[in-house]
Amino acid sequence: MQINKQLTAILLLWVRIMIHLEHISKTYTRKKEIIKAVDDVSIDIKEGEIFGIIGFSGAGKSTLVRCINLLEYPDAGGKVTVDGVELTSLNSKQLRRQRCNIGMIFQHFNLMQSRTVLENVLYPLAYKGIKKGDQIKKATGLLKLVDLSDRIDNYPSQLSCGQKQRVAIARALALDPKVLLCDEATSALDPQTTYEIIELLKKLNEKLKLTIVVITHEMDVVKDLCSRVAVMEKGKVVEQGEIFNVFLNPKSDVTTRFMKATSNLSKSESCCFI
Repeated sequence: MQINKQLTAILLLWVRIMIHLEHISKTYTRKKEIIKAVDDVSIDIKEGEIFGIIGFSGAGKSTLVRCINLLEYPDAGGKVTVDGVELTSLNSKQLRRQRCNIGMIFQHFNLMQSRTVLENVLYPLAYKGIKKGDQIKKATGLLKLVDLSDRIDNYPSQLSCGQKQRVAIARALALDPKVLLCDEATSALDPQTTYEIIELLKKLNEKLKLTIVVITHEMDVVKDLCSRVAVMEKGKVVEQGEIFNVFLNPKSDVTTRFMKATSNLSKSESCCFI
């Protein structure tokens, strides 16, 4: 038994932590009401893994993921460390530099409608001192990676939802991030397109060695994509661990309720079938 514990300790030393969240809380005040969107959350996400954060609407998932790249600053005392750098200790200039290591995609794509597919992917490269020819080479290579080489001159209005999300993914990868944050990235997609985006994220994880954090309320996405998961309720992480263990033997009431609620959901609210 003692030998097994020693072996486990040795193995853990070889596991590199890419994202370390330590005592993260986020409090808002609205109309004199204090709202704790995230409440003392600590999570370690390993380099190269696909980690899911799930829960019902209002659980604090999106606020937590926005704390990872400090789009939302956690309350005093919380620490965010990404790739060995404590982001919460940096000044604004240092933080801008470190944010290049973190890409992010959203439910509604956030593409610039007046720019072509290629121009959308070129946008993050515009102020990086890269020659125009190299920028175009980089962007076209990313569009090939997400299977959109034939759409580079199209505008977002000419694309399906799945194609828009592929453009958003290519743009998020333009600065060669080590981490990709996905905030409900498949929620606006029909089942077939969701499957295709899941497969694309798996490919990117393997090919680029990306660490991916997936925020979702979709059970199928978590089961098909993630290796580990954290379950949130009322701003707290109530359970976390390997996908198989959490779903086979849930230890919290909210995990059980989440599994029951999501197992019967249809995609009737999806926006795209083209």
